[in-house]
Amino acid sequence: MMSKLSTRKLAGVLIASALVLSTSIALSASADAAGKQGTACTTLKAKSGTYTCIANPLKTTPKNIWATKNCIDAQATYAADVANLATYKKNATDSVNKSQSTLASYQNALTVAQTSLDYLTNKKVYTITVFPHTKTPDQTATGLSAAVAAHQAKIVEDQARISFYQAALAKDVAGSKQAQSDQLSIASFTGSIQSRQGTIELLNRQVARIQSSITSYQTSITNWTSTVSGAIAQQKVLSAQLTSEITSAKTTSALACKTGL
Repeated sequence: MMSKLSTRKLAGVLIASALVLSTSIALSASADAAGKQGTACTTLKAKSGTYTCIANPLKTTPKNIWATKNCIDAQATYAADVANLATYKKNATDSVNKSQSTLASYQNALTVAQTSLDYLTNKKVYTITVFPHTKTPDQTATGLSAAVAAHQAKIVEDQARISFYQAALAKDVAGSKQAQSDQLSIASFTGSIQSRQGTIELLNRQVARIQSSITSYQTSITNWTSTVSGAIAQQKVLSAQLTSEITSAKTTSALACKTGL
């Protein structure tokens, strides 16, 4: 008799335990079942009917909520717009910085070229004639114009010397030492003229090259100044547009995620 009672009691205990366990499981399951959007959930990305468990986009309690597809999509659009603005600002800033750096390099090159031109034109001391093995100081000229004029004056003098020796040569006995000396003098002054003409051409080419560089740098500066100004203006416009889109997307997301609350 005692054995039967014990068996009945044991069966009752087991049944009661089963009921408690099933109730506990049911309560646990119902706690994570969606009632409406905005109610708490525990497992992110879990699904219940048309709802999905997500982190609360409204940044309020509860921390995780059940949300509809509209809420999730609207929040994704908002997050994408925020990311797009950040990426655009970085790329646009990098682009503007590079353009400004290029502009600065042209401005620096222009300054260097203008300084060089000023030096050659107004300040450089050019050697015109050297008097080796004597105490006579070298003949010099300061500035390009003065140097060119000095060389041209020397060319005129050398041409006169050539004319003098050519007249003397005409009177010399052919093949005589005097004739040979006069011919050497003519060749020497002819070489001097060619050398001075080459020097003048070189000086003019140097200046012309620098002047051409200055013109090129000035054109580049004008173009890059326009590029930088345009890039900055465009950056402001597009940033404002993207910011406006973010504001709109945030409002849409808030409305979509509040639906049903």
